[in-house]
Amino acid sequence: MSNLQFEWQSVRQFNGLQLFAAFAIPSAIAFAGFHVILPAIYASDVPAIVAWPTIASIMLLGFAGAAVFLMKREADVLGISLKARMCLKPLSLKQWGFAIGLLLIGVAAAAGLGSASQFWSNATGLNAPDYFPFFLDPSIDPMSTSSSKMTPDFYLKGAYWLIGLMLITLGLNILVEELYFRAWLLPKMQFLGGASWVVNGFGFAFYHTFQLWLLPQILPLSLFMAFVVYKTRSIWPAFAIHLVVNSLTVAAMILLIVA
Repeated sequence: MSNLQFEWQSVRQFNGLQLFAAFAIPSAIAFAGFHVILPAIYASDVPAIVAWPTIASIMLLGFAGAAVFLMKREADVLGISLKARMCLKPLSLKQWGFAIGLLLIGVAAAAGLGSASQFWSNATGLNAPDYFPFFLDPSIDPMSTSSSKMTPDFYLKGAYWLIGLMLITLGLNILVEELYFRAWLLPKMQFLGGASWVVNGFGFAFYHTFQLWLLPQILPLSLFMAFVVYKTRSIWPAFAIHLVVNSLTVAAMILLIVA
């Protein structure tokens, strides 16, 4: 096998139990981090806008390291490069156009379902707790809400160091979600055939058990991203659109800090 080629079917496939564990374990860790450790830190008077990205970064760093380790081990077994196993396959302009077009539809669908998240929250009783930052609360519109209400326990203006913390957190978020769930996990789901990307998309959405109030927004984009990676055999398009989406959060934070 060429050092630059990675045939997805060549990697050891998961069975149903292993697949469940691959989604459930990081979900359980994230849930414990965000709903056990985070509220304890928040209760000790650490602002949510500081505590959340700190806890998230620590967990994400561990997930990212695990994903790279697992793919490096598989790359060695298959005799391919780590880059190839990480599904960092270069794409043609035509493939980029196809991928970005689909992903933009997914982003639009997720954005259009923003109001659905509020309806979902009201219908299910699932709401963002106080120890979560404002940008994960669909009931808060940053454009029409004062910063004192969004972060009542923290003065945002002039907190430039927070921009760096958010950049680290959201950067790690992209790495983990693309490397673990799509680059590492999706190729190991080919025993499901053409349904692999659907199962991956739903599994990734429900990995977010720690913020199920955002499910209407997370699910469509999860499915679109899984499908694009499945069709192109590359995580580059998903990585790019993920970067754009996360950058919007950072941009909003920057505006609040420097305004």
